[in-house]
Amino acid sequence: MKSLLLALALPLGMLAQLEFKDLDGKSLALTDGGKPVWSYNYGMILAPGVPKDRTRCCYIHPLYTPGGVVVSDDFPQDHLHQRGVSWTWAVVALEGQSYDLWNMKGIYARHEKFLKREVAGDRAVLAMREGWFVGEMQVVQADVEVTVHVASGGKRDMDFAITLLPIVNGVSIGGAPDHNKGYGGFEVRLAPRTGTVINTSDLADSPDTDMVTHEWAEAVGNYAVGRAAVRITVDPANAGYPNGWILRHYGLIGANYPGPKPVGLKGPLTMKYRLTVADAGPVVKQKKVLVYTRNGKGYVHDNIAASVAAIQKMGRDNGFLVDATDDNNFITDTTLAQYDAVVFSNSNNEAFTDDRQRASFQKFIENGGGYVGIHVASGSERTWPYYWQTVGGKFNSHPKLQKFKLHVADGAHPSTKGMPTEFEWEDECYFHDFMNPSMHPLLTVDPTQLVDSERIAKGRTGEMFGHAMPLAWTLETGKSRRFYTGLGHKKEDYSNPVLYNHILGGILWTLTDRR
Repeated sequence: MKSLLLALALPLGMLAQLEFKDLDGKSLALTDGGKPVWSYNYGMILAPGVPKDRTRCCYIHPLYTPGGVVVSDDFPQDHLHQRGVSWTWAVVALEGQSYDLWNMKGIYARHEKFLKREVAGDRAVLAMREGWFVGEMQVVQADVEVTVHVASGGKRDMDFAITLLPIVNGVSIGGAPDHNKGYGGFEVRLAPRTGTVINTSDLADSPDTDMVTHEWAEAVGNYAVGRAAVRITVDPANAGYPNGWILRHYGLIGANYPGPKPVGLKGPLTMKYRLTVADAGPVVKQKKVLVYTRNGKGYVHDNIAASVAAIQKMGRDNGFLVDATDDNNFITDTTLAQYDAVVFSNSNNEAFTDDRQRASFQKFIENGGGYVGIHVASGSERTWPYYWQTVGGKFNSHPKLQKFKLHVADGAHPSTKGMPTEFEWEDECYFHDFMNPSMHPLLTVDPTQLVDSERIAKGRTGEMFGHAMPLAWTLETGKSRRFYTGLGHKKEDYSNPVLYNHILGGILWTLTDRR
């Protein structure tokens, strides 16, 4: 007990054990109590099997949280030029020519020397000078100073000061001009993770954006050995504050300056950022959903992209993972085993092309996998009775698009909660054959009120359900939960809260284990 009290009484700086160590003549590591903090790569780095034009230096990777989670990536297959923590610009212009330091096209950075390397109290400071070269001509001197603070409470702050000084007259810097992306500045490429949520000073769970201004932005996700957060905060004294950002759920956050319109470097330009890494707890096991959109020969709805985008947002907002595909070769025992539910979103006609795929789907359902069918999903696999039984019915026909009155048969279900007892809706009202009598109706319609004289004359106005024909329902068999809605013909309705929350409630219900 005496030694513990003594340790608690010591100043924080005396407990810190920050230390620099050169690794291999190319990288300088920083540790804290023997645990890695990051490595600054000052030598020219190239990963095996990567083209030589991707060789680079002057960036930080790997970057660790205090708990040891690696949160940065280098040479990612989707964007080989992206690297750890970096400060690069897509436009470096000189004498009418434009060069790209971000993509290493026509210009490259080279480490010149270290200006400072010291540990003082509760912080470590590393300062370095790099040059930007076009051929053998240096055009910019970049001095970077990084102050690393001792970790506290599972969080570590690092302050960056980046000063650009033109070596020749007429140099300007800017962000990527295409589509107003504007990326270029201070950015972090994130290590592979799942369940990524991007938050900003203005919006929780931001979508991917370009050049939207924020004071800070952070990405939180499940990495290989833990959940972690990475945040960039822009110094209010920076030029152009608050800056625009590049935010990408695939794994990139960056504060852009100056954006797509270049600015000239007429003297020293200093930009300051705080980079914060934090441990956010153990990996949270998230439910995982596959959105399947394959259409065989026949009519293909134009609502598929909107439906997929809506479900992806549902996942980001509600903590479940979403993959989407229209590739029937993806339907195997192994791949389906990754998922807790499959969403057939406006699939139609032949969803599968062979019996192996059908067997994998059947095994998934019978092993307890959830099923969600949206709109014309009931028109898939029209010759396979097992699929009809899974959905709850087989699409037969529909009258013209029209407004009709929907009745909520079960207002307590998550997919209908909050809906009025009756409301008007415009859609295609689907008629189904082989409707499963075990279904539990959620939404119903009186088909005799539809403008559909031909079908009404045939006396087939809803099969066994008469004047309360189901348009949305649930089924439960064994361990499996299934939800179907006939709504969703119009692509714009996927951003309508009525349909959006209806589908979301159905998905969340299927993801809930049966008791």
